[in-house]
Formats: sequence, structure tokens, C-alpha cells
Amino acid sequence: MFSAYLPRFERYYEPFFGGGGTFFALQPATKAFINDKSADLINFYRLHDSSSLRIELMKYADLWEATGHIAASLISSILPLYKSFIQGEIDQSSFYESVPNHIMKRYKKEKTLLDESFIVDRDKFLAMLIHSVQDKGKRLKKIASQREKDFDELELAAHIETAIKSGLYLFLRHLTNLNFAGSLQLSEAKAAANWYFVREFCYASMFRYSRKGNFNIPYGGIAYNKKNFRQKVENIFSDEVKSLFANASFYNLDFEDFLHVTGPSINDFIFLDPPYDSEFSEYDQNVFSKSDQQRLRDTLLKTAAKWMLVIKETDFIRSLYNSPECRFIEFDKKYTYNVRGRNNRETKHLIIVNY
Repeated sequence: MFSAYLPRFERYYEPFFGGGGTFFALQPATKAFINDKSADLINFYRLHDSSSLRIELMKYADLWEATGHIAASLISSILPLYKSFIQGEIDQSSFYESVPNHIMKRYKKEKTLLDESFIVDRDKFLAMLIHSVQDKGKRLKKIASQREKDFDELELAAHIETAIKSGLYLFLRHLTNLNFAGSLQLSEAKAAANWYFVREFCYASMFRYSRKGNFNIPYGGIAYNKKNFRQKVENIFSDEVKSLFANASFYNLDFEDFLHVTGPSINDFIFLDPPYDSEFSEYDQNVFSKSDQQRLRDTLLKTAAKWMLVIKETDFIRSLYNSPECRFIEFDKKYTYNVRGRNNRETKHLIIVNY
């Protein structure tokens, strides 16, 4: 998307790294300076060479696959239960009482799920798994009643799989929140692996927190059920990624401090994809306000390096960069996801450059 507008450069800088989409697509062969305000994200990248991180991530791949096995084997027994409940043949109390028995029988056959040193809290995990399956049935019954919808067996099977995998996700999200709050002490590698799993399977890889500071994005849904997490992990430790990271230095700083410390020069290039000028500008519990946008503009206008900024078009951003040093390039960037209507899928974006 940006390749036609990229300049030549000696060193690469990215103050708002996030998932690193541009970095991985560009694959700079030069020295790279990578920064993000999310401590969890940067800790994960810093552990990239750690064998302990790889071991932990592979355990999470085993866990994801074990949960898939449970889902596949439970569909045949839980599907008739869902149908009976949705059609009113059994009441909610009977439905809720029946679910745990089915799950417990299958759960005991998966070694990964029986490893308490890895699962951390087996009773809590089982409780959340059971609740997720019960709650899904309750919501499907409500939808069937309100919309006069008949779910076929393929649809019900997909929803049952989603309920089970959502239960796993919600439990691991719970561990992430406990670890962040200091109520649980996970090893550095396990905390990083757990965080990465939650980030990978949360809806749209969004970062959103409750007023109490708990990460609260739900599971991604049916579309996420078939994700190949093991392949994702193997890609992380591929020779190609190792080569890229061999030339990279990682920072967990405010963008202004990062650029001050690293000192990009006239032959360097800075790529920026900052939080947008909108109500949804809180990233990983780090608020990015209009004053931060102004501070970013002031910082960029002072730098000697070439820079490219990609951002949603608003009147505020237009006026902010209305300067002889800045050139505007418009393009359409459609969002893949829309969390609570905050993102307009047809939003117009700007590429702003100083060269």
C-alpha cells in the first residue's frame, strides 16, 4: 500500500510498532529501531531469542489443539442437548445441570489440560469452560425466539465449538488480568506467551480495558475457530524473522523520548501509524489525546529524518499538518473489524510525508 511512496534510507524507525505489519512487509535490511508504549508487546519481542518463550508458546499450541479435540468430540453429545433446550423440550435448569457432565468426561482425556502447573487453576478453567457452553445455549435460545430462527446442525456445531474455545480464551484472558494486577505471578516467558495467545484470539486484536483496568475484549468468534496457532508460533521463530530481528533494537518509551534517545538523521526513515484522532484512542491502557497528536506533529517537524505518517483523516489532523513541510496523500483503508461501531469501515485515511 505504501511502497510507491517510500524513500531510500539507511536506518528504519517505527515509534508505534503494534503488530509490525509494515515492518514485516517491508523487511528492511538495515538497522531498525522499534518502539511501542505497550510493555507487554515489547517484552514479547525482546524474548524472541529465548528458548523458554518458544517452549511456552508450543504448550499454548498444544492447549489450543487439545481444546479443539474436546470440541470435536463433544459436539455429538451436546448438540442434541442444545436442540432440546432451544426447542423448549427441557428447561434452563435441566440444560445447565447436564452440560458439566459431558465436559468433565471429555476433559479428563486430554493430558495438556490435566497439567496443573501449566493450567494454573484447573477448577476455574473448568468453571469458565462450562459457563461458556451454558451461556452460548442460553443466547442461542433467545435468538431463536426473538428472530424465529431455526438453527441447523452445522450452525449449532459451529456455535458449540465457539463456546468451548471462547471458554479457553476467557480463562487465559483472566490469567493475563491477574498477572497484570499482581494477583498472580507468572514466569516472564509464560506471561509473554499467555499475553500473545490472548492478543491473537481476541476480537480484531483490539486493546480495550474496563474502568477497573481489566482487558475485556471478547473472543474473536466462529471465524477464529480454525486458526492455526502452531503455524503462527513456528513463523515467529522462522529464520526470516530471526534475520529481521537480528538488526533490530527494541524500546518501550513515549514516542518523543524514543526519537530523542535514538536520534534519527537526515538519511533515516521514520514510519508512523499512531493511535487515531477519535474517541477510541486508548491503546494498551495508554491514552493518546489531541495534545499528544500536537506533540507528535511538533516532534516530526523538528526531525531531520524523512517520515511517513498514516492516519485517519479528520479536520483536526488536516489542520494540524497544514504546513509547507507536509505533503498529503489520500487513500481508502477499510477496517476489517468494527468494535462497538467506533470504526467506520469506509473511513478515508491520509499518508502525510515530509519529502
